[in-house]
Amino acid sequence: REDPTTCPRCGGERLEQDPDVLDTWFSSWLWPFSTLGWPDDTPDLRRYYPTSVLETAYDILFFWVARMIMLGCYFMEKMPMPDGSPRQPKDAVPFQNVYIHALVRDAERQKMSKTKGNVLDPIDIIQRYGTDAVRFTLAAMASPGTDIAFSEARTEGYRAFANKIWNAARFIFMQIDRAKEAGIEVDLRELAIGLHPSDDAPLEARWIAARLQQCAASVDQSLKNYRFDDAANAIYQFFWGEFCDWYLEIVKIRMEFSDSSEAAAAQAALTTLLAVFEASLRMLTPFMPFLTEEIWQALHDGNPPQKSIALTGFVRPSSFVHGGLRTAEEQMEMLQALIVAVRALRKDLGVEEKLSVPIQISRNTALLNHAETIQRLARVSKIESVSAIADGPQKRGAVAFDVAVLYEKTIDVAAEQERLNKDLAKYEKEMAGKQSQLQNDGFLAKAPANIVDGLRARADELTVLIEKTRAALDSLNAAGKS
Repeated sequence: REDPTTCPRCGGERLEQDPDVLDTWFSSWLWPFSTLGWPDDTPDLRRYYPTSVLETAYDILFFWVARMIMLGCYFMEKMPMPDGSPRQPKDAVPFQNVYIHALVRDAERQKMSKTKGNVLDPIDIIQRYGTDAVRFTLAAMASPGTDIAFSEARTEGYRAFANKIWNAARFIFMQIDRAKEAGIEVDLRELAIGLHPSDDAPLEARWIAARLQQCAASVDQSLKNYRFDDAANAIYQFFWGEFCDWYLEIVKIRMEFSDSSEAAAAQAALTTLLAVFEASLRMLTPFMPFLTEEIWQALHDGNPPQKSIALTGFVRPSSFVHGGLRTAEEQMEMLQALIVAVRALRKDLGVEEKLSVPIQISRNTALLNHAETIQRLARVSKIESVSAIADGPQKRGAVAFDVAVLYEKTIDVAAEQERLNKDLAKYEKEMAGKQSQLQNDGFLAKAPANIVDGLRARADELTVLIEKTRAALDSLNAAGKS
């Protein structure tokens, strides 16, 4: 380059280079402390240095991050600590953690380039799918150590998740209005009580409180570990798979506000429903801030406890009482297994979608305590407890129960045999693997006791399942021959 000899504006020939100018890279090295008032010993510098986390990309680790650390150690070691004591070298490092975010690539994991024509306009994506859906997509795909292969299909799926949240909110607002018409109101300032159901509360209330506790613990730990993908997927699975698919369907049974004899139970159910939903919104806020803000403000009907949901306390597992919640989880797992089994039997038997049919249950009378839930979610007209159920295509066996759908219709014997043979092959293959481990002395000597106990328990379960499947095949084969 050529140094200028005259000023291009005034034509003057006396030129001096400003001595107080830093080039871009060098000035950026000073950023952690120069932005806080350095070289002066300012209140901001005392309070905020060192910081805790730096978020960056891997391609500038040497150009910027390493140099910020070097200059921080060089200059800040000379600055005193807030209490006036000498600063130790470890306190001169500008940040303790560096989070290296992924690069966003196209769906084929190619780097986006105008030359290749694979550049995605984020504004266009946001306008089509919504800001929250795009945010959730990036969070859910932010696995450490790998770049994000951005997929519009995934974004479309998370837009459906946003719609699911809206629909759940609409249902809940409808229940609030129905309750008010019946003279029942829930104090939103006392929602915490809904997260502590008593031991005699309905199963679904105790179960959803337990699942919320588990989800909150998982999300909290994942965020501490910078596993934003795990946190996003945990709240996704909880809200859609447990809160919407199971809890909302069961709690509809309790929403009988017009029946005065059930008013207290309906109010308790509504309190738990609102408490879990509001807590879910707070867990979702880091990922979907706009959607959750809108719903949260509407939920509090213009009188929120804070100006924004972002200013409320995040849901933490320490907010819950454990009690007998684990027992509720086990009971609910068994109830879900029964409902899924009945639904599968209905499908295999070709039962019409809207037709309610009777069922028989053996080896588990406790399930009869949840007859209303079974009837509603599995379209069952009558439940009969029997001592034993004859083997056949109408029967399903599980470790804790046997169930049969009483429906007379021509069965596709070949298809049922094929299904049973596939189940038998799957069980036998898994059993072979478990037995191989349990017969390996080297494995047994090194494996933790809880792992070995789990393998033995699963082997016992597989033994029962294999016997039941073989019996069902024998019965089907005999029926086919006759």
